[in-house]
Amino acid sequence: MLTNVQHCQAIVQQLIVSETDIFFSNTLSSLSESLSVHSSILTKKIYQIDDKNISKPTLHDNFNGQFTASCRSSTIDSRTDHGNTAELEGQHVKGRRSIIESTVMIAGQIRFGDVVGLTEAKRSLQDSIVLPSIFPHLFTGGRKPWRRILLYGPPGTGKSRLAQAVSTEVTATFYSVSSTDLLSSWVGESEKLIKELFTVAGCQSNQSVIFIDEIDSLCRQRSSREDESSRRVKTELLLQMGGPTEDKVFLLCATNCPWELDTAFLRRFQKRIYIPLPDFTSRIEIMKLHCKGNKVNMTESDWTHLSLLTEGYSGSDLSTLTNGALFQPIRDMQTANYWRESPDGRWVPCDVKMENAVSMHIMDLPPNLVCPRDVQLEDFVQALQVHRPTVSQQELNKFDDFTASYGQSGQ
Repeated sequence: MLTNVQHCQAIVQQLIVSETDIFFSNTLSSLSESLSVHSSILTKKIYQIDDKNISKPTLHDNFNGQFTASCRSSTIDSRTDHGNTAELEGQHVKGRRSIIESTVMIAGQIRFGDVVGLTEAKRSLQDSIVLPSIFPHLFTGGRKPWRRILLYGPPGTGKSRLAQAVSTEVTATFYSVSSTDLLSSWVGESEKLIKELFTVAGCQSNQSVIFIDEIDSLCRQRSSREDESSRRVKTELLLQMGGPTEDKVFLLCATNCPWELDTAFLRRFQKRIYIPLPDFTSRIEIMKLHCKGNKVNMTESDWTHLSLLTEGYSGSDLSTLTNGALFQPIRDMQTANYWRESPDGRWVPCDVKMENAVSMHIMDLPPNLVCPRDVQLEDFVQALQVHRPTVSQQELNKFDDFTASYGQSGQ
């Protein structure tokens, strides 16, 4: 086992040297530290077993010799175990700090203005995070900003994008955490990691924001059949949500399955905001946003017609659909047999009946002078045959029922 761990550690070190992406590099570093802890523990266990086998008394030893050797061995083992335990705990603390530091998110380029629609959701986040960080003197006495908000809705509607906008808008320390960051294979480590995350966030000089994506994987409804470790994780998270760091830490969570959350967690979220599918106007804005940088020849009536055809599509579905439509002119270039030269010297595929049409293949043209035609409504209509909506009506009905009982619309 020790050999396998050391072999994996060597492979991870090689990957760290060759990795250029900072996200994967941090992930590999965390894995390397975890493997190092495992290797250290296995090594110490091997030494302890060897020492005990060497110092084990034989049947030929006299009683006094056995008693003296046994006492001496017990004392040494006790001191060794105490030192190993302290060293191991120090390694765990270092590993937890490393995980927490890797979740700190650097401010990006996405702002609330880049998020299409969702006016109510953006207003709630402005009131809860942005304004208190800029004008703290306005929130005194009984006027307190919301400290715990749950964003829920179908996949691909912009929940994570809103969190990215929050990290850009505020000057607070932003922690982006997933369930894999908080769960550990070591007994008791998950609870310690959750506690330390909130403690570190609460000790910052400015406000801190903790964003936990897919919170339902941590906070599902409790039952008598779940294991003890899962119950302890939920209990610790419940304590931290209402603990001493409550006034300095803002908790923002997202889920696609809010009905699976335990009622105790639902109660602790002061606002539960439904992030629905984009409406008629938002669908047009989203598709135009994804067409940015490409030539599109479509009228407003074309966009209106396209928005009607894409009812029931999520923001992610619209992104995939638009990308498929943008690729259609590229596909046509590969099969085009006739081209014409534009005034700027570029070659564009054309119909055989067009004036100055020249018969040739794309491979016969200079690569830097080849230009695709403009994207048209027909390209989107053709892409609609392949790219279907991923959210069913049954799911939308469940979200509507949950919102009627527990939440509010963020549209």
